[in-house]
Amino acid sequence: MMQRRSREDTVRPVMAKAMLIAVPISISLATGCSEPAPERIALHGTVQSDGKPIERATLILTPASQTGTPVATQIDAGRFAFTRLTGPYAGEYIVRVNPDEPAIESIIEVAEQNPRKAAREFGVQRSKSLPRNTTTNMTKQIEVTPQQKSPLRIDL
Repeated sequence: MMQRRSREDTVRPVMAKAMLIAVPISISLATGCSEPAPERIALHGTVQSDGKPIERATLILTPASQTGTPVATQIDAGRFAFTRLTGPYAGEYIVRVNPDEPAIESIIEVAEQNPRKAAREFGVQRSKSLPRNTTTNMTKQIEVTPQQKSPLRIDL
């Protein structure tokens, strides 16, 4: 007596074999053919203007190609630092330094207690290396590479 096979009994083994071949191929194509994602670069260094460290400001690196996202960090006593989480990717960047302005809340708080002190503190005392009334941004172009040596010295 010959037992008759159903269509389901013949399709299952074929599908199982196909899956054994297809799954590893799919995994290798998905993982093996893509380029590794670019990594951010940790940088630290100093920023100077006319040979003097910039006391307090914001350092902004904007991709020269105008694709990508700018990165920024604070300059304090002429020093800056980017970590691998906050740093730039490899490429050409336009360096811009923006003077820090005091928060309006700080000015109001001091002015309410002593208006003359507020005038001296926020109006007359200016950083010798980067005056607050600087209206144009200081700029320069640099190249950042994965082999970038730190500390990086930026002279504006």
